[in-house]
Amino acid sequence: MYFLERKEPYAMPNILGNHSFPVHTYRWRQIAVSEAKWALENLIPPDKRDEYRIISNEPEKEREENAN
Repeated sequence: MYFLERKEPYAMPNILGNHSFPVHTYRWRQIAVSEAKWALENLIPPDKRDEYRIISNEPEKEREENAN
């Protein structure tokens, strides 16, 4: 299975030092699931490729595809 995830901004409370300024970071939110990687690649907008990622829950299958 392949999962399409989108990067979403997230502000965490600052627990060290000045508490009035939050720490800005991001989280990955799962937005789609598919058996085929190409189906998820078609959903990614071309101008925002750095805000999306496709991951697999089968790492050995992913390694085989990258080797070919």
